[in-house]
Amino acid sequence: MVNVPGRSRGCATCRRRKVKCDLTLPECHVCLNMGLRCPGARTEAFFVHAVEGSRRPDISTAALVRLPGPQPSRASAFDQLFVSHFIESFFGPAKPPPVPGTSSKVWLHELPVFLASPEPSLAQHAIRAASMFSYGSLAKDISVKTAARTWYAQALQDLRHLLSSGTVSFSEGAVCATVMLIHFETWAGTSQRAWVQHVRGAAMLLEAGGPERCRSGFVHQLFSHLRFQTFVAAMAENELSIFASPEWMAVPFEVHPKLVFDQLIDVLFAVQKCLVVANRLIASTGSQAGGLTRELDKLIRDATVQIDQWWSGCISSGSSKETTTTLASELQQDSGSSCCSKERLLPYASVPAAALSSLFDAANLIILRLSQLVSPSAASHDFRIQQHAESILSANEFITVASGPAPDRGSIMMTLQLKVVSLWSSSSQQRHTAAKMLLGEKVQQGGLSDISAVSHEYFADVATYILQQQPSG
Repeated sequence: MVNVPGRSRGCATCRRRKVKCDLTLPECHVCLNMGLRCPGARTEAFFVHAVEGSRRPDISTAALVRLPGPQPSRASAFDQLFVSHFIESFFGPAKPPPVPGTSSKVWLHELPVFLASPEPSLAQHAIRAASMFSYGSLAKDISVKTAARTWYAQALQDLRHLLSSGTVSFSEGAVCATVMLIHFETWAGTSQRAWVQHVRGAAMLLEAGGPERCRSGFVHQLFSHLRFQTFVAAMAENELSIFASPEWMAVPFEVHPKLVFDQLIDVLFAVQKCLVVANRLIASTGSQAGGLTRELDKLIRDATVQIDQWWSGCISSGSSKETTTTLASELQQDSGSSCCSKERLLPYASVPAAALSSLFDAANLIILRLSQLVSPSAASHDFRIQQHAESILSANEFITVASGPAPDRGSIMMTLQLKVVSLWSSSSQQRHTAAKMLLGEKVQQGGLSDISAVSHEYFADVATYILQQQPSG
């Protein structure tokens, strides 16, 4: 008989000790608390004899005492399975080729090293939490997701203990742990805006280490990964990311030059600077308004130059080294036929390229819309604005089809861009379509579901002010 009711699924150690196992994977907390080696709870089907007479006659009670020693722990095998899936969920079946002049390894490849280390690390519990929840979501395994939440709680306790001293200390393990908690929250959504708090925590830890610590190695990779997340979190708070300062935009890249994505984040920071000033402008009066208008006009011009330079670097022949990567190659394919004569749009053939293209569209859309605050003729940009908005909606459809029904990171990669369309497009139909997409099942089941709510976040007041001043379809 298979999986007979009443038969324990606990780990072998707990069954041998005749204590209740909590079934946590990959190692139960009962064993961990006792300092015992744990092989992990049973996850596969197991068989028992249905007929008493079928038992072997030579087995006696005395023989049962002579049980073999502790089984080899399956925890490492579970960890490898979960982490491998987590890494795969970022890249898909095709791993990105090495970028010329840089290591082929990325920060994700260091996760197994943290888990395998015999030394306790703040990152271990957080890595297990995020990787297990990712795997459990794909496999639709409730027990794995439940165990992941247990490890998440333990990771939070670890970080609280670190911060209880009142001073923030920098360490690779602490930064890695916080980054993994961000990813756990974008999947699980245990509480509204918890991901924002983790982003703030990770940024605070890096800030404590200083930009010089982010110039190379594992920390540099984590910093590059975090820049976009700090941008999104700052948008949710209507403020400017701390990494948008000149020092943080320069020093961490003194050893390794910026790649295509790094340069696009610079563009987004430039757009965010415009939004911060615009937010002050719409609430100002008199002479103060005049000064802010001039400041905003200069920032918009600077951001426009950066947008043009980034686009030229991706599309033009003889551009920077990064265009030799798969992503930039996709952006170069058929660029002449795919880009409208009036507005430059980026083609794409993969999910990462579609997400990158849509971020470029979002930057253009916001800057064109903000131009209406400083130039009366900017109202003529409506057609261009709607082109970029439509490009974002098309990219979302492409990613949805490419991803299929399984849980994926696609919806997470497009959430901000859809929010931008829902707020900033000059077309009411496009705004409605984007808002509807944000209410889709994949977005609502994740940790970024709050982004769909009507609020004053993401500089919504500026978008509303422009819409009221320049009403359009």
